[in-house]
Amino acid sequence: MGSQVPVWIPIVVALLGLAGVILTQVLSGRRETRRMAEDAAREERRWQREREARTHETRADAYAQLMGVLEAFDGVLFQARAVVEAGGDLDEHHLAELREVRSEAQHALGPVVLHAPEAVRRLVSDATLPRMRLAAMLLDPGGDSAKLRPAWDAGQRGYRVMRARMRADLGFDAEPVDELYGTQPTVVSSSSESTSDPADTTSLPPPTR
Repeated sequence: MGSQVPVWIPIVVALLGLAGVILTQVLSGRRETRRMAEDAAREERRWQREREARTHETRADAYAQLMGVLEAFDGVLFQARAVVEAGGDLDEHHLAELREVRSEAQHALGPVVLHAPEAVRRLVSDATLPRMRLAAMLLDPGGDSAKLRPAWDAGQRGYRVMRARMRADLGFDAEPVDELYGTQPTVVSSSSESTSDPADTTSLPPPTR
């Protein structure tokens, strides 16, 4: 008589084959899930880099616009202050320029307030409000000329601090600003010229024509 295969052997073989199929499917599913998660994470990182690049570009544009406007504002303020401190009266051309640059400065604040981090936004008023007060005093024919220089000085210090923080926020080299509050600060102007007076280091005015 030939030997007979026990009934349980085919059953075990079938169960092992089924288990192998199931295990293969489980492992394949896990690999696919892991691959999808990695793809999603990679895509998220890509979008994050693009968002950061757009934010950086938008913020840089807002900073540059405000700085340019304030530099132009200073040119007009410097000339108008010189006239008034010399005892003269501003003509209609000077008055119109003051009103125009003041309006431009006000309009340039919006993008910075919207896009800048809070640490920078807090400094914007320190740079702009003294200029607004100085412009208001120059537009007032009965104003006290002795108050003009302090407002100018405050605006220059505020601008330099704001500019340094903006440059640092964009990843650029920035002027140390702690020295502004010392007794004899060493100053580097926007044109890289040294001076002992922090009020005369930013926004060099254009020559009087």
